Amino acid sequence: MLNFYHRFLKNAASVQACLHDLVKGKAKKDKSVIAWSVEAKIAFQACKDVLVQSTILAYPKYDAQLSLVTDASETAIGAVLQQHVDGSSEPLGFFSRKLTPAERKYRSAKFFRHFLEGRDFVVFTDHKPLTFAFKQNHEKN
Repeated sequence: MLNFYHRFLKNAASVQACLHDLVKGKAKKDKSVIAWSVEAKIAFQACKDVLVQSTILAYPKYDAQLSLVTDASETAIGAVLQQHVDGSSEPLGFFSRKLTPAERKYRSAKFFRHFLEGRDFVVFTDHKPLTFAFKQNHEKN
């Protein structure tokens, strides 16, 4: 159920990272025993809590200003696409993904591209090198 609703849940990949690691590399038909730890129990409870406390998403208003708020940790990346209406922010969708060991690229703008392409939007990020990339002049002489 959590995988089905992950796009509506903030930080879903981070919350379920511990549980994902327990079944990583196992086939669905694999009947081997999973070593259930205290950490796994806490992560499972956190997953249930995230489902119960999920955010109600807004219906897109195509004339509203959009912003993409991104965040990253060592284990996952996440983002929320939101619109600004009457001085408040309304979430349109969430994105989160567990990072592979080699993966360090952005994906949130790609995930929401059907909303963002051809529109002006604001990016909020805690990724310092990305701020310099947006300030560069991309015109070639």
